[in-house]
Amino acid sequence: MLKTLLYVNEDLASSIALRYTAYLNKFVPLYLFISHVEESAEKEQVGTGWVRRTWEDGVASSGKRLIDRMLKTENIDCPLAGSPKIFIGDREQELLYELRNGKYKLFIEGYLNTDHPDQFYDVISSPLYTNSPCSILVAKNLSFSKKCALLCADSVDPKVLIEKSMAILGESTFDFDIVFFKFKENEQLVTLDQKEGGSCLQEAEFLLTEAGKTIEQTVVLSGTPEQVGDYLRDYALVASTLPSRKSMRMYTLANSVSSVLLVR
Repeated sequence: MLKTLLYVNEDLASSIALRYTAYLNKFVPLYLFISHVEESAEKEQVGTGWVRRTWEDGVASSGKRLIDRMLKTENIDCPLAGSPKIFIGDREQELLYELRNGKYKLFIEGYLNTDHPDQFYDVISSPLYTNSPCSILVAKNLSFSKKCALLCADSVDPKVLIEKSMAILGESTFDFDIVFFKFKENEQLVTLDQKEGGSCLQEAEFLLTEAGKTIEQTVVLSGTPEQVGDYLRDYALVASTLPSRKSMRMYTLANSVSSVLLVR
């Protein structure tokens, strides 16, 4: 089972993430822990000893009530591996500490998709994402698809993409497609011959087959990030290496409503 940490807050993004995680568990058995961070500007102003402990107990109790409400509201069909983990302090620092010490294989959190790619990049370029010791799944939307897409491009190292994706999805029952993206300002999305994917695509296909997976479809797409992002909408998730700020893959992932698995 895949040891997983899911971050929950009392908001719509977390509601989506909870339901998505329950669906994901049907394809990838998860050893699931739920976490929440109570951030408080007052922490540094609290005294020491029993005063601080009393204050922290009160804050932790508030966080536990929040998670209990979310779990009761969503009533997800996915067993938890242990009690919810409540932390107090800086969200990113606390989560990074837990991910490192807990030796998790996957971190999941919700993200409400917007029309602003810069907002998406701000999230995936945060210290939490760039310093995470494990892969991160950005749950954008609840899709009931049984298909996953591996997003490839000339800038992608196929060995990293396939090996790290299979470390998460190798035991899953998803169907796999390889989508190779070539940027061009076309009026509409164009499907190219597979040879246009070059050696990068060939290596990705070879490695995925070597991992024991059947490739349902390989497609080379020429178009804009908006067009390719729309094409990816029917996948349960899209796996990608962490893109750079100016990468067309970043804009593609930002423009897609599909959930994103960022591997490294």
